[in-house]
Amino acid sequence: MKRFKFRLDPVIRYRQYLERIAQINLAKEKQALIETRNRISGIEQTKRHAAGELEREQEQGIEVDRHRIFTDYLRGLGEDIEFESERLIEIGKRVRERQEAVKAETIKKKTLEWLKEAEYNKYLALIDRAEYKESDELIGLARGSVEIQN
Repeated sequence: MKRFKFRLDPVIRYRQYLERIAQINLAKEKQALIETRNRISGIEQTKRHAAGELEREQEQGIEVDRHRIFTDYLRGLGEDIEFESERLIEIGKRVRERQEAVKAETIKKKTLEWLKEAEYNKYLALIDRAEYKESDELIGLARGSVEIQN
């Protein structure tokens, strides 16, 4: 009996490759999401520190120019936070898209793997039937030779 060969094995390998690429792209987007969150928290921490510094200087008396510099700096940090928050939303959308892409590629790959498994099971059933038939023939030949000897 010839050994099992699935003609779509190259397609399965290609689907595995596409799934892996989709997973890598998802991982990159998740990393960008984490980096953006960290950047936002860093900017917020800097903003809190600068606001605290402004309060301390206001208590001691601060020059108008220095106060204007602080408020411009704090406004800029607020704008940075807003920009990064918008970027975070965009990255979140891309992460969801990448997750859907990974899911789709996984389904395509698993469908082919299921087909391969079904074909393999048919192959095994065919082998079992062939072996059963051969064993029946051997038993028949053995009985025939026993009857001839009697």
